[in-house]
Amino acid sequence: MMDDREFLKKIRRIQESEDKISLTDMPVGMDKLISEDKQETIVKLIKESRLLKEDDIQTIEPDEQRDEENKFKDIVSKLVKFKPIKVHKENVEWSGYLIRERIDWYFSLDDTVGCYINTSDLIQLRDETLEVLKKLRGYYDVWSDEWSNRLTGGSADEENLEGEDGLSADEGDSQNQGGFGF
Repeated sequence: MMDDREFLKKIRRIQESEDKISLTDMPVGMDKLISEDKQETIVKLIKESRLLKEDDIQTIEPDEQRDEENKFKDIVSKLVKFKPIKVHKENVEWSGYLIRERIDWYFSLDDTVGCYINTSDLIQLRDETLEVLKKLRGYYDVWSDEWSNRLTGGSADEENLEGEDGLSADEGDSQNQGGFGF
């Protein structure tokens, strides 16, 4: 664990640089798992990926955005505000705000698990809130697979494989388990 002096030095360094402190800047308990150099590299890469030029960003058609929003509402939460889906050359980003839970969420394909949440309020970890977080992560898994295939021109055969009941293997499993394996 980081000793108090190192912790205070890190806080002063961040304050002097006038950057906002985020979860990626001060990972809790990760200092032993990831060296400080690697932490700084990870933070730098995340910041760089978010600073792409506006020319490199494409938005999707309004109908396609609305369809994705409706799927999200059916699966995760009905009370949500969405931001536009941004398609980059090698990444896709999407974010929004879960109103009832008071949580900002962010999806990105730029990481192995690019599903992030942020909140400035205390969140009571009720069963309902935990269930929404599980659904959010489950939705991310499906969303990232779909968008990864779209970006890389993934195999249409994977998406169109259907079983005898007319559902793909993934759909049949998710229906039997209440969606996304929950």
